Amino acid sequence: MAPIPDFVGWTGSPNYRGTIDILYTNFVTLFICVWTVLHHNIQAADDGYWTILARKSRWAALAIWAPEILTLFAIMQWNAANISVAEMKSLGFSDWTMVHAFYANAGGFVLSTPDFPPFPINATSLHYLIRTKRIDMPDITKCQIWDRSKADRLAKAAAFIQAAWLLITIIARASQSLTITPFEVFTIAFVVPTLATLYFWSRKPQNVGEPITISVNWTIAELLISAGDVAKEPYVDTPLDFVEKPPWDGWRRFPSLLHFGGLQKRPLARIPNDYSPPPPTGKEATIVWVVSVVHAMIHLVSLSFPFPTQTETILWRSCSLILLVVMVVGSLVPVLSTQPWFDFTFNLIWIWTRKAKKDTFVRRWLFRLPADAAYSIYIVARVIIFVEIFLAFRAMPKDVYDDIQWTSFWPHV
Repeated sequence: MAPIPDFVGWTGSPNYRGTIDILYTNFVTLFICVWTVLHHNIQAADDGYWTILARKSRWAALAIWAPEILTLFAIMQWNAANISVAEMKSLGFSDWTMVHAFYANAGGFVLSTPDFPPFPINATSLHYLIRTKRIDMPDITKCQIWDRSKADRLAKAAAFIQAAWLLITIIARASQSLTITPFEVFTIAFVVPTLATLYFWSRKPQNVGEPITISVNWTIAELLISAGDVAKEPYVDTPLDFVEKPPWDGWRRFPSLLHFGGLQKRPLARIPNDYSPPPPTGKEATIVWVVSVVHAMIHLVSLSFPFPTQTETILWRSCSLILLVVMVVGSLVPVLSTQPWFDFTFNLIWIWTRKAKKDTFVRRWLFRLPADAAYSIYIVARVIIFVEIFLAFRAMPKDVYDDIQWTSFWPHV
């Protein structure tokens, strides 16, 4: 049996690698990563400071609690941008780039007609209106779009350097058999899906303030009449739902969220950040699944961490294993849902839902109940882990505060 290490309270730790130093390093890494990874869609014109702040705070919390969810949204938006580039090139517009497509899907173009309030149109609607000769291709270059963006490449580089440095120090400590704190493991696990998200959003303009208004002299009524039967159903979000909704392949926003977060008005005044048509393909869902599994596996690094009490040790190990099982098994269901044969009702992170076309009892509940149960267990496990990474600092093993011997990690040649 391994000897029980000597514990010291946070007030008794050495100054060089004290508790405040560990907390500061990890908080800085988390803050920089969250600051750089969030690429919100364009806000509504009447959104005030506190509305925008509350929305950004919700997404920042989501980025920390479930960073793999951001990776899912990012890869779906990346997929939609790729589709838009291909569609525009089929019309002969070879200058339409991923930056243009991301900008359009973020609400960069607003349609203004004589008979309707202005509303944003995504790349699918833009393609439809250009193809049907309703509008001309907007005259804006990639550089002009990027000038509207407030993306900070220096901040992204700083996030990468900070994350890389933290990873190097953890590897160095592990190579010298020094204890790694749960907070450090949590931060490194967070970095993995965050880097994946940054990659897929690398060409999405960030924090654009104002959209481009496309004014036309025809009416929405004329547009709907000319579209025929495909436009006869009442719209949910905008009059161009008959163009934008079919690519969603049956996925719908949860009814309870239709008017949440500033979405009370119809037509919508902005495109919500979680609107990511079309749904991911099998390849993209598999990428998210792999990222999620790696994210969960990193938590297992601290399975041998000597917590102050046996109860805390059991809780940490149980919750870490729960995260892994949920990601391995539970996250495999979204991958299966991309296949043509998957005709079952399924909820995706309680934001999106898709009903089975053949609505039988089995098809309604076979995957829905396990998925909902997995999400619930996942949330409980994440809460316990988040609380424990701070509680553990009340008594840490002494070697947590030992200095790294860099000469042994990088020996002189």
